[in-house]
Amino acid sequence: MTMSIISATITQAQKTKVTIHNDIGGGLSLWYNCKSGNNNLGDRKLAPGGSWPFDFKPDIFGRTLFFCRFSWGDEWHHFDIYKQKRDREFQKFGCRQCEWKIRKNGPCKLNKNTGMFDVCFPWNSKKR
Repeated sequence: MTMSIISATITQAQKTKVTIHNDIGGGLSLWYNCKSGNNNLGDRKLAPGGSWPFDFKPDIFGRTLFFCRFSWGDEWHHFDIYKQKRDREFQKFGCRQCEWKIRKNGPCKLNKNTGMFDVCFPWNSKKR
């Protein structure tokens, strides 16, 4: 019992890396701001086809959330780029190296089983 608690704590203490790829198309730059409840990663711009990584240590209680606002042209959208309940390592499409392609119709996550960005989600509602 003690070993499993120690093992779970060590697993949770390891860093998770999220990489965002600009796959908007049309030669458009992607403007974005990602943050968690206590960590604002700042306003940034990704060139067409560019990527940007950030890393963090997930909360041991499973509450880590990073959300981003993405914009290009006259469009803007929100998405929870890392939601620990959805993305933690042992979930079906979980990861410790999480990669997302940001597309006009929504973000698509790299599927570790297929090697393709085929786990796609709709944008969050614009209520924020």
